[in-house]
Amino acid sequence: MADNPRKAAVQALIQYHKEKTYSNIALDHLLKNTCMDAQDQALMSRLFYGVIERQLTIDYVLSRCSTTPIKKMHPWVADILRVGTYQLLYMDKIPPSAAVNEAVKLAKTMKQEKASGFVNGVLRGVERNKEMIWKTIPQGEEGEEIRFSCPRELIAFWKTAYGETVASGLLEEINRVPDTVIRVNTLQTTVEKLGRQLKTAGINYQTFEGLEGCFRSNCGSFLKNLESEANNWYYHQDAASQFACAAFGAQPGERIADVCSAPGGKSFTTAQRMNNQGYILACDIYPAKCRVIEERAAHLGISILETLVRDASNPCPAHLEEALDRVMCDGPCPGRGVIRRKPEIRYKPLESFQDLPKLQYAILEQSARMVRPGGILQYSTCTLNPAENEEVVERFLQNHREFSPRILPLDSCFKAAGLEPDWKITLFPHIHQTDGFFIAGFNKNGVDV
Repeated sequence: MADNPRKAAVQALIQYHKEKTYSNIALDHLLKNTCMDAQDQALMSRLFYGVIERQLTIDYVLSRCSTTPIKKMHPWVADILRVGTYQLLYMDKIPPSAAVNEAVKLAKTMKQEKASGFVNGVLRGVERNKEMIWKTIPQGEEGEEIRFSCPRELIAFWKTAYGETVASGLLEEINRVPDTVIRVNTLQTTVEKLGRQLKTAGINYQTFEGLEGCFRSNCGSFLKNLESEANNWYYHQDAASQFACAAFGAQPGERIADVCSAPGGKSFTTAQRMNNQGYILACDIYPAKCRVIEERAAHLGISILETLVRDASNPCPAHLEEALDRVMCDGPCPGRGVIRRKPEIRYKPLESFQDLPKLQYAILEQSARMVRPGGILQYSTCTLNPAENEEVVERFLQNHREFSPRILPLDSCFKAAGLEPDWKITLFPHIHQTDGFFIAGFNKNGVDV
């Protein structure tokens, strides 16, 4: 018998809250151990991610409908109520009676039978009073925090860093379900052939200007309907990451390095752009991740990739000094550009990542030593923080006169933002329809190749 998707969502939330793990890890664990069909898996995923995305809003609503503070509830009861409230507030196609009744059943089946009456009363109060509660949300910073379920500290940070207009766009975007974005593996198929396969499977898709072989779809769960032979015809990679590869511009026959490669998407896309000719050194600090990169590369038909286990912030090995035509440095970051996909990132305290720029700069410096004279260096992150982006690369240029800015060949991205082509750019979800991302380019000895 198939598992109950609401129960599975609650169980995933319990694991997520207890272990403080990443949302995708908690969800993947549950999905691997379930026999739910695709429709129920989609509902379970929507409830799980939806509750995390909207937890500040949901908890505010619950505080208005319950005399018992959430912190004093049994953790299982709190998550049952959150799942029920999410359905009542954000899922119009689910009848309110079903949302309430299923939550009451869950309380009973999860050994919280004594709380079933409490669950029933609170959720009926939510349904009865939700319109009034929406109207009484406070104004100002507190109201923004509640409406967008985003800590006011982060909201204030974005306003200071990017201005009110961009910050408002980010807040409108972070709770929207992002499209599924894939990259066509042109080593095993063609853009046209995979496009026909998608249409046959009932998957509508769109393309990105300036990115051949990049498809996005709002029905990505249907990818499972593709013929098994198509398993290696594509892989998941956001358009922002693909734009970074386009900017990198690797050519067939070149020697390149991807110094923080895992999970490997940029190395794979670069291999395609090189027509699988040349050499790619994909590095990561963890041996297990290097093995996964090697295995996936083999399945995709990539033969020019080699992995190396190393800490990219450590001194550059002597045999790699000035040995490569291009070096890609996609540094470790808190991922504030991918909040749509990992909603829990918004809740992490800003100060917990204040030392990251030092690490990012160290990695960039050591990566620079690998670039041959006349070669290209590129820095990128998937976060939205000038201290980790603009300040790191500007400091690098000040201290390394042998490098100069390289204009990025991303005309469509600059055009979308109303900017002139430059050596650095920030991609914003509400402007570029990508993850939040930063890219900067450098030439060594002032030569552009």
